[in-house]
Amino acid sequence: MRGGKARRLRGLVIALAVALSSARPASAHPHVFIDSRVTFVISHGKIVGFRESWQFDQVFSDQLLQQFDEDQDGKLSPAESEKVAAGTLPNLARFRYFTYVWIDGKDLGRLEPSDFHASATNRRVTFDFMVKMPRPVDPLKQELALEINDREYYVEVLLAQRDPVTFQGPAGLACEPSVTKDIKNIYYGGYVYPQQIKLKRR
Repeated sequence: MRGGKARRLRGLVIALAVALSSARPASAHPHVFIDSRVTFVISHGKIVGFRESWQFDQVFSDQLLQQFDEDQDGKLSPAESEKVAAGTLPNLARFRYFTYVWIDGKDLGRLEPSDFHASATNRRVTFDFMVKMPRPVDPLKQELALEINDREYYVEVLLAQRDPVTFQGPAGLACEPSVTKDIKNIYYGGYVYPQQIKLKRR
């Protein structure tokens, strides 16, 4: 992981963590760990978007706080959160914000996040943001598949063990989530299977 590979790593999140700036052997992957949660947003019986919540590991959280927690109170104020967004989202855009969405098998490409918030609790930093669907999705007629991962595997993103997938909006949506291994999009030399969330009809 030398030369261009190391520069690409720096382009991902080096603004956040000096520890990631140096070249490291491939066996050192990953460098950052995220527990993710997804909340699908429902309106009029359709999926209009979803919120992502990323909780970073303790080490990387400390690095984020060292850089962005200007008053060193262990929290991130709205102003500090805005600086986090400015320092991270442009780099994450190059990697699709680690977010892949398919509707009936069609890749929607990069979807821009909105309503970004960074917070810290017990010195664990969490990113929370909204991803709006280009068009509302009817889960009774369409298949929605979602993955959150870093295909370069500098960052390991796994669904949280507790409440990884929830819904926001009127109750009674006639579908339920399932999480499976995405065999088609295996990465990191064939060693890592993405976790794929699918909404299927009950």
